[in-house]
Amino acid sequence: MLKKLTEHFTQGSLSTAIAINLSQAFPAFIGYPITKVIARALTSRFYNPLVKAVRLNQWIAHDRKISRGDLNQAVYQVFVNQARALYNFYHNLDRYDQVQKLVQISPKMKYIMETSNQNRQGTMMLIPHMSGFDLGGLLLGRMGFKYLTLSYPNPPHGYEWQNEIRNERGEEVMPMSFQSTQLARERLQAGGTVLTGIDRPYPGVGYFPTFFGFPTELPVAYIKLILRTRARVFVVAFQTLPDQTYEIDASDEIEMLPESDPRKELENNASRVLSQVEVFIRRNPATWAMFYPVWPQLVKEYA
Repeated sequence: MLKKLTEHFTQGSLSTAIAINLSQAFPAFIGYPITKVIARALTSRFYNPLVKAVRLNQWIAHDRKISRGDLNQAVYQVFVNQARALYNFYHNLDRYDQVQKLVQISPKMKYIMETSNQNRQGTMMLIPHMSGFDLGGLLLGRMGFKYLTLSYPNPPHGYEWQNEIRNERGEEVMPMSFQSTQLARERLQAGGTVLTGIDRPYPGVGYFPTFFGFPTELPVAYIKLILRTRARVFVVAFQTLPDQTYEIDASDEIEMLPESDPRKELENNASRVLSQVEVFIRRNPATWAMFYPVWPQLVKEYA
């Protein structure tokens, strides 16, 4: 079974594998140790593309000042944290009382929720992929907090399945497309709330905002949406606490600055958003669950 699970992970469907094989079957005192076994098996495959991507991302997130031994441990911890977070999500899909025990909401996030529900001004919530975001979204959906999530475009089967689960439990998730982006713009103009991820690279996008001091091809289209709708902007992050529970936290509102050059306007404002993402990641880099190389141009320098 372990071999089958690791193969699922390398194909990008760890969540499906855990949901089917672990989360619904085992209680936490069995499920948590198994996630560690899976993480150890995965990270022993040094040439696995996912492992290589996490090593590169963690190296940069630690300002390239981490020893090889500590980097090995950080990479292992990334996989442990994400596997545990996914186990918690799928194990507690219909256990709202347990979700409430595992996730808390910071005062800044409560402020965003309270003011967003007044529909006076559009709100854009921008998230990095940090362990716990699935479970946090489950809590927000069950609480009745309404927002449209723009997810990864043209999702593979495993992602489609995840989106169905989220939608069935109070969230509203749509893959990014021309139609869903138009809907997002309408929501923001009407004072609604939209959420989207901002730290998954899009090779070939042609824009290079700065992240951890280096240019990278991360998306900037959300900046266009913000500028057109005059929405207020926050980075929302799902933080793992020392007791392995989670907190939904948020940045202060981020002001968009106009530029005469359209390219610079998108790149510079995206860089300002990403600087807030850095703050959250630096608190605990091993909870940053990004399995794609964010700085591929630095692979040779790292090697």
